[in-house]
Amino acid sequence: MTDEERRWADPHATTAVRKFLRRHRRAMETVLTAARLDGLDEFADAAAEYAADPAGSVTPEGAAVVFAIAQRAAIAYRTGAQREQEFIDRFVDSWLNEHGYAFAAVVAETRRGLRIEDPEPRAGRMTPWLRATAPGEEPEPAAEMLSLRVHARLGAQPPSPGAGTPHAPPDPKSVTTDQIRRLEAAMVDGRRWRAAAHRRLVLDDPALGPLAQRLVWASFDGLGTVTGTFRIDTEGVLRAVNDGSVELPRETLVGVAHPLHLAEYLEAWRNSFAGNRLRQPFEQLDRRTYALTSEEAEADRLSRFTDRQVRTDRVFGLQHLGWEVSGVLLYRRFGPSREVAVTLDPGLEGGYRYEPELQRVLAVELRGGTFGSFDAVTASELIRQLERLAA
Repeated sequence: MTDEERRWADPHATTAVRKFLRRHRRAMETVLTAARLDGLDEFADAAAEYAADPAGSVTPEGAAVVFAIAQRAAIAYRTGAQREQEFIDRFVDSWLNEHGYAFAAVVAETRRGLRIEDPEPRAGRMTPWLRATAPGEEPEPAAEMLSLRVHARLGAQPPSPGAGTPHAPPDPKSVTTDQIRRLEAAMVDGRRWRAAAHRRLVLDDPALGPLAQRLVWASFDGLGTVTGTFRIDTEGVLRAVNDGSVELPRETLVGVAHPLHLAEYLEAWRNSFAGNRLRQPFEQLDRRTYALTSEEAEADRLSRFTDRQVRTDRVFGLQHLGWEVSGVLLYRRFGPSREVAVTLDPGLEGGYRYEPELQRVLAVELRGGTFGSFDAVTASELIRQLERLAA
């Protein structure tokens, strides 16, 4: 499996999927209306539920139908294999984030059994329509593309032509590492679950559940304000810092707590984890935090890093945190309209083994606003990543 395939899911993928589905809502409704006329109400209803809320309580069948329609609706926007892969990965990342590995595998297999046909005026079909593949009929090439991509991302071998779905189980060590990175990325990027989905997708997951028991979690209101903190014991019961049980309404927003969320309870949580001999999968309670100065908050440059020397291997190491490397630039997107760019000297050319050992930071610049637009957690994590780069 390549490094690119091994990467963890983009935490912003579901936001991008939602925007895409809103933009192509009419195309979705057209195909689903035709499906209902053909008596495929179950498929159409499942697809409508997924299109309305890709992160909600949806089925793989609904996601597969929507993806099949999306592939056809977006064909004019994709040019070349790379763009096609990026389009597929946006949906796959969303499925991995919201519903897990098994869900993504079932979506891919279900998609192989679906076809979106062109209008057939002579047959009275004036719009695109959905149908299931007939026995012995080859899947659409577009369906095969999704299947191959999902298998690559899940660490399995692509299915042989005509074979069923013999998946080799992912290596437990690589899965555990991936799950740890997913949870740390969830903390850094502010990933939230509804309480009901959190229990189903995290606490009850055989890989994520044991890791979740070694973290502090927080509940949030709709504005992002912390309303409470808790851990999860081995029985799946939510426990407050004083070990009292915690009950959360199903619609409560839940996320991995950042140290900045814990405020005056941080030391109490440290004592609680020490007393219960809980070893954390990544730095959470002992994570160092940072803050912008008043001057930095009003600027679009972080002058504290100017002229700092950085090791080239650490530049490449930031790629697993969502940074991209291109020539003299190291850059990362923060939301749809902001991007932080680090300008390096002498820059990168032919791969790590051919690069100089040290780079010099010429500038750290935010494109799309000032650093004061970042919330405290985002600002702290950005500075932390750059400090580790320049250590």
